Amino acid sequence: MNYEFLTLGPVKLTPAILLGLLLVWGTTWFFLRVLHRLIDRAQLGKSSDQGRRHSLFLIVQYLVWTMAVVVMLEVVGLHVSVLLAGSAALLVGLGLGVQQIFRDIMSGIFLLFEGTIEVGDILQLDGQMCLVTEISLRTSKLTTRDGQALIIPNHKFITENVVNWTHREKEPSQFSVLAGARYEANEEQVRDLLLACAAEHPDVLQQKRFQPLARLLEFADERMLFELVFWTNRKFEVETVRSELRYAIRKKFREAGIVMNIPPG
Repeated sequence: MNYEFLTLGPVKLTPAILLGLLLVWGTTWFFLRVLHRLIDRAQLGKSSDQGRRHSLFLIVQYLVWTMAVVVMLEVVGLHVSVLLAGSAALLVGLGLGVQQIFRDIMSGIFLLFEGTIEVGDILQLDGQMCLVTEISLRTSKLTTRDGQALIIPNHKFITENVVNWTHREKEPSQFSVLAGARYEANEEQVRDLLLACAAEHPDVLQQKRFQPLARLLEFADERMLFELVFWTNRKFEVETVRSELRYAIRKKFREAGIVMNIPPG
């Protein structure tokens, strides 16, 4: 068991050392697997805590594997303190070259600890709605409404404005649709048609607190600009709700003989 079949400076590999490395790796892998199963069982019936529990597991996983690597280096004869002291200049050079990576990693640690953004959250980032599917130390994976996968560096969640719709998971959110009509139209009729479209849509709430509103926003050169304000629980699919409302508005305006003047943009 002590036969040295490979020697590289202070590193000496023997069957006993290889067995020790396998033992450390196997123990670490088994411990994390058991821990992950325990966390999964604890998540049953508690979907609201799933993101936070997943974040906690990631933190524990990184810490455990770091300690396991340190132990394996010690087993083969590489002392971490000696390595750090001998490579100080190299580490300084690498540090200057990987500042952005370090920034992303620190941002990922903050995200995992604070829980402000978690797996399963619905975010509005750079003008589009996304679903958080994975949070790692350096990057996070998001899925857009059309199924595209986005890889986002974690510092964007710290340094930029991000709307987290999931923080109001139990409360509906407010959205709006614009519609333009020429001055020949009766503004009260336009208001009633907009409210009728909202009342007929199954995903637009009608409760007293969340009653749809039809507002006359402004008088432009060739049109009156109206806004239909509504509340819905379909936050991730709100563009579908908006599209259906636009179809309904267009149909009712056409039936009522109201000529639309589409707002620019």
